[in-house]
Amino acid sequence: MKIKIIATTLLLPGLFFTACQKDSSANPELTTTSEDVATFQTLVQETDEEIDYQLETRVGDPENDCPTVTVSPDDGSYPRTVTIDYGQEGCEGPHGHIRKGVIEVFLTDSMSMVGAERTVSFLDFSIDDVQILGSKVLVNMGPNADDQPTAGRTVELQFLFPNDQEASWSASQTITLIEGSSTTAFLDNVWQIEGSGEGINRNGVPFSSQIVEPLIKPRSCPWIVSGIRTVTVNDLQRSLDFGDGECDRKATLTRADGSTLEILIRRWW
Repeated sequence: MKIKIIATTLLLPGLFFTACQKDSSANPELTTTSEDVATFQTLVQETDEEIDYQLETRVGDPENDCPTVTVSPDDGSYPRTVTIDYGQEGCEGPHGHIRKGVIEVFLTDSMSMVGAERTVSFLDFSIDDVQILGSKVLVNMGPNADDQPTAGRTVELQFLFPNDQEASWSASQTITLIEGSSTTAFLDNVWQIEGSGEGINRNGVPFSSQIVEPLIKPRSCPWIVSGIRTVTVNDLQRSLDFGDGECDRKATLTRADGSTLEILIRRWW
C-alpha cells in the first residue's frame, strides 16, 4: 500500500498575473504583490511535490541518476535525513522546471504517523534560477472530523530572483487531502489549502494575504481550480477568485469598488 505523504501539490508553474484588459484604476503595489504571492505559493508547492516524489518513489532507485538521493542512516530507522542533490548543472523535472543545488529533508518519523514532522532546508538551491533560502516544516495532524488526512505547514522563506530582486514570505497553512486518500494512485488526489501569510514583495513593500475560501488544487490540474484569497498592502485590499472548478488559467480580481478584472496566469521570471 502506498504511503501518501501529507503535503500539498499546488502546482502553478511560475505565475504572473496578466490582465485581459487594461486596468487603469489598479494599485501597482497590489498588482505586484498578487504576482508575488502566487509565485511564492508556486515555489513552495513545487518543492513539496518534488520532495514527495523523491521520498515515495525514487529513494533507493538504482536508475535515479539526477538528482542523487541519499538517506542517513540508511537502515530504515528514524529520525533520518534525506539529501536530494541536483548538482550545479541541475535536473529538469515535470513541466520543464530546472532545479539546482541541494534540498535537505529531516524526518522525525514516517510521515504516515500522526505527529511526524518533516523539516526542509535549502542549500544553494534554485528553481528556474530563482534561489530559495530558509525552511519549511510539515506536521502530520492526523485525520479531521471527516477522516481526511490533514497537515500543518509553516513557511519561512526568502526568494532571490534572476533580476537581483528579492522577496520574503512567512505562512501558516492547513492542508487537507479531500479526495484520493483511499487509493494508491496520485492523480486522483485533491488538496484543500487554508491559512494566511505575510511578507515583503519584490519592491520592498510589506503585505499580508488570507485565504478566505479554501483553495482547491487537484493533482491532475496545474492550476488552482477554485477558492478565494485576499491580498492587503497599506490597508488596501483586493481579492482573487480562482473560479468554480474548471481547470484553466483564469482568475477574477475584485477591487475595493466592486469592479472586477479577468486575469490570466503565466510565468513571469
